[in-house]
Amino acid sequence: MRITVIGGTGLIGARVVRRLGDAGHEVVAAARATGVNSYTPAKASSRL
Repeated sequence: MRITVIGGTGLIGARVVRRLGDAGHEVVAAARATGVNSYTPAKASSRL
């Protein structure tokens, strides 16, 4: 399953991303650090 984690580079989000990846999911870490602004759908859609 492909899952997007908002805040995926933060303290908790990074752990969630890792666990989901370990479970075999395709994970996208959405955060300003990865170029995704969750408030601007146009930028988010290019990463997802």
